[in-house]
Amino acid sequence: METPDNTQADKNTRPYRSRLQPACNSCRKRKSRCKTAGSSSACVTCQLHGTECVYPRATDDIPQRNRTPRRLAAKTRQEGGNRPASTPTSQIRRTISSSHYSPQVFPQLPGTGYHPVNTSESLPGATEHETRHEGLFSNFMGIVAETGDDSSHIVSPAVVNDNDVLESYLSTIPGARRRCLIRPSFDSGRTIKPVLFNTVSRRPLGINTKQTLAATKCEYIEKYLEPGVEDVVDLYFQNANICFPIFDEASFRNVYRTHKEKISPALLCNLYANALIYWENSPKLRSLRPPDVRFIWNQANEALHSELFLSPGISTVMAIILNVCGRPSTSMFGNGGMIGTAVALCNALGLNRDPSNWNISLLEKKFRIRIWWLVNLHDSWCSLAYGTPHQINRAQHDVPFLKLEDLWDASSTPDQKAAPSIFIALTTLTDVLGRYLEHIYQVSKTNNPYPPEVQSATYFEHILSKWEESLPDDIRRLVLRGTYLNTPGAANFRLAYLAVKLLLRRIQLDLDTKDAAVHVEENATISPFYLQAQRAAEDIVHLIQELDESHFRGFWIPVNAFSLTSATTFLLRSGLRMRTLTSTSGNAPLRIAKEMISKLHSHRLHFSWDLADHCLASCSDLVEKISSVEAGGDGLGDTSFLDFENQVDVDLSALEDFLGWVPGVCGWA
Repeated sequence: METPDNTQADKNTRPYRSRLQPACNSCRKRKSRCKTAGSSSACVTCQLHGTECVYPRATDDIPQRNRTPRRLAAKTRQEGGNRPASTPTSQIRRTISSSHYSPQVFPQLPGTGYHPVNTSESLPGATEHETRHEGLFSNFMGIVAETGDDSSHIVSPAVVNDNDVLESYLSTIPGARRRCLIRPSFDSGRTIKPVLFNTVSRRPLGINTKQTLAATKCEYIEKYLEPGVEDVVDLYFQNANICFPIFDEASFRNVYRTHKEKISPALLCNLYANALIYWENSPKLRSLRPPDVRFIWNQANEALHSELFLSPGISTVMAIILNVCGRPSTSMFGNGGMIGTAVALCNALGLNRDPSNWNISLLEKKFRIRIWWLVNLHDSWCSLAYGTPHQINRAQHDVPFLKLEDLWDASSTPDQKAAPSIFIALTTLTDVLGRYLEHIYQVSKTNNPYPPEVQSATYFEHILSKWEESLPDDIRRLVLRGTYLNTPGAANFRLAYLAVKLLLRRIQLDLDTKDAAVHVEENATISPFYLQAQRAAEDIVHLIQELDESHFRGFWIPVNAFSLTSATTFLLRSGLRMRTLTSTSGNAPLRIAKEMISKLHSHRLHFSWDLADHCLASCSDLVEKISSVEAGGDGLGDTSFLDFENQVDVDLSALEDFLGWVPGVCGWA
């Protein structure tokens, strides 16, 4: 028979590595051996350190220890023989336990305001489809929401390797904030730094979530648009998002219907403002008084600037895209600054890195790739239009091109399937444009992306020709022959292609002029690149002449307006060069330029086509005055109509000789 003392001693004695009785809390934190001796209620280690010795109760949940990177790597090697070839080898170096993870320990995934969601677990009674839908819904909510106090920010590649030491140390400290390390794929054969994210505060010190001007502005806009707010959202998705897909429509509508209050108000403000250009496309809204577009845009701008200051994130990047893509476009400085901010935010959020092998949801992978290319697209086309260098360098991102299956599914309508093909072709065309922009904005003699041996007319021609050959047959016919223009986004894409082709001819003309030993005389044979550039400009005029009302009511990138001005001014330049070679009636470039202005006046009057505004303001008076002089009029007296600082594309030497002006007489040298 056992004595009471022996019973108590056996009860308190805990053998080493016993699974029946876990270690005390203090030993678990210290990761040290927990062993009792004699009749003491405290273990030997706690007695030595003088700490309280408390054993967990049987009903307590004991969180599972996260596997160390070394164990993860060992398991990866062990399972390598059974893993399919398509399984990505890179992964996030931390493992999140879905049942025991703590927001204070693990940072949220890159670019979102929400923590990871384990879609493999389901609620009791939930079907597989409902579980998957809930996971996509939660991830999309994290993308568009303006919530939470913290966000993720990419860490400099120069200090990423420090994380290996810090990771091993932080893993021993309970409650320590961990950082998210992503190993990129090494298929390219070159060394690429890992991607490391850290958690940073979304808001400046002293600002809380209740101080939100953006929410107030959003409420103003919605009250102003009532009762047609839902119809405005429909307009956006029917006319803009189908051609320029910022959102996954089904996911957005679900969140908008059920958790609208959690969507970033700046994002909603700019969505409403962006859709107003299509007001007349809705039979229901057309019968109502149209809103004051400038008032709505002013509210949206204030909401966006407020969010930029208070809590920038991936939703802010999306709001900037909506803002810059909005029509009518009236602020060159504002748009250029917004694009610069969007590029900076993309780099901070790691959107410039390929997320294909990251341990995040498929929906967020698609969104990150899509948002990056939308920002890239705006950066390049604004660079072409505004005359400023683009800010995205090809060597500083590895984001793959979008795939068709990323933008539509089996339930999509024919238009919803055709429009994404055009958008993907526009992104690849933007990559071609970016290579041309690298050449035209190269001002330094060092670090030239195009060495002198490749700077030739045929080299740059090959870039565009290779892109044309890579297109599907239907898109190739649209590009080369201008067919299927009634497809959503097709007219805008056709104009963009012709603008790139005109830029190519300008580059070739510039290279040909530099290579010429002597300048050609006025009456000598004109360079063949003059004629090719003239044909490219004429193609733009012919496109404008072929458009109908349905095209003007559709989607257009605002900066494409500058392509119309570029084509018109080159026709004027070419016409003035050719005036001594032909008769007045046979000067085709001047005649086509006049037809362009006449057609744009008609489109602006009948269809309120805002893309005509820039060309009309820049070239209308100039074409009228030149036509008057060609007809033998006396319109030389008033020279105030010419703004020579703005007419940078017209050959001023030709104007000087043609109009009989002497440099310096009219105040310009």
